[in-house]
Amino acid sequence: MIDYVRLARPRQWTKNLLVFAGLIFSGLFQYADATVMALVLFAAFCLASSAGYIWNDLLDAASDKLHPTKRNRPIASGRVSKVAASLFGLTVLAIAFAVALFVDYGLAPITQDAYESARASILKIDPGIPTATVCIAIYLTNQFAYSTIARKIAILDVFVIAIGFLIRAIAGAVVLSVTISQWLLLCTLFLALFLGFAKRRNELMVASESRSSLGGYSQALLDHLISISAAASVIAYSLYAIQSSTAQAHPLLALTIPFPVFGVFRYLQITFRDNDSGSPDAVLLRDPWIWGTVLIWGALSVLAMSHGVN
Repeated sequence: MIDYVRLARPRQWTKNLLVFAGLIFSGLFQYADATVMALVLFAAFCLASSAGYIWNDLLDAASDKLHPTKRNRPIASGRVSKVAASLFGLTVLAIAFAVALFVDYGLAPITQDAYESARASILKIDPGIPTATVCIAIYLTNQFAYSTIARKIAILDVFVIAIGFLIRAIAGAVVLSVTISQWLLLCTLFLALFLGFAKRRNELMVASESRSSLGGYSQALLDHLISISAAASVIAYSLYAIQSSTAQAHPLLALTIPFPVFGVFRYLQITFRDNDSGSPDAVLLRDPWIWGTVLIWGALSVLAMSHGVN
């Protein structure tokens, strides 16, 4: 049983926390029905991402055997057969779509009062469209594109991964019928690129034969790509927290800027000094500076969105 849990990679579910961006930065976290909808959507994305990880492990079994740590994964090590893993993946996928359909048709619609509180960011969506189910389908399509094509092509591989993060953030907004600032979406994109290129750098250093796209990278190229995407993510978030319509309505958001900046700088230290950026989800859970910064940033963001200009 433990091997099936490892196959689902629950540790990487932290990536799906992006679905809460729409809830937090629209101010709808103050309403129970909106919070429940975001939580159930989070569960759907966790299951969908696990199905994607299982699919990737099935495809990567041969190359994973060449990696110093990935060779211990359940499929690569032979502890779980490919047939059993396929059946498990299909089951998880079916449950993911069932949960998404529950978000679309099983939960009560958000109250009009809640929408009124976020009237500056309303996104008109046809209520008949199953937005959660559509977003899950788009996310899985993106995952399929990565697994079959993009993962073999340097730079494109990381961009497609970054698009997966954008889909999560957008999904968390559209199910609540609110929009996210373009600046925040840009920040999500650049931060995902930063983490992705940092991961590729680690893979290039420790196991250059484990991934076909690594042949298109060099350490110098990745160092430049990491620096550019890190700077862009910091600038995008700073502009969002100062100049966006959300920031104008909630001036305290500016106080959150130092924490993403510190988090990015700390991750640069982990990447270049420690060469330990091969698993961003593990760093988030293991490094007290990173998870401490994320917790403080999250608390300040909620506080800032709770106090606005009348």
